Amino acid sequence: MAAYRELYLAGPRAEHARPEERRAVLKHVATRPLLDTMLEGIAALRASGRVTWGNPTLHTFDVKVQGDRATLHDCQDARKAGQADARSGKRLTHGMPGTHMVAALIKEADGVWRVAKVDQLEKPCSPEA
Repeated sequence: MAAYRELYLAGPRAEHARPEERRAVLKHVATRPLLDTMLEGIAALRASGRVTWGNPTLHTFDVKVQGDRATLHDCQDARKAGQADARSGKRLTHGMPGTHMVAALIKEADGVWRVAKVDQLEKPCSPEA
């Protein structure tokens, strides 16, 4: 679903926006409770002197839509994404392949699908899942 893919593009834009502009950057792809969680996470990340770098490669599967609700699974390869020092840009961490994410989406009153929740499962996945 497009909102899920866009979430991973909007997150870094929100990180680099002024704190008072972050909600506006995210609200077209995220809704509560994820919206609040992301805003808190960005504030904490920036307070620690870090930013994210790169974007995971998404491999969505098992998309289920029931009325105005949907779920999808994603077997991310996050080796080309992680955290970096905000000042130097030095990459400090990177993700792993086979990161199994499950997202819940809601089609809101304005007719737009938004991501409401994203959870990472403990068991790794394979993109061929």
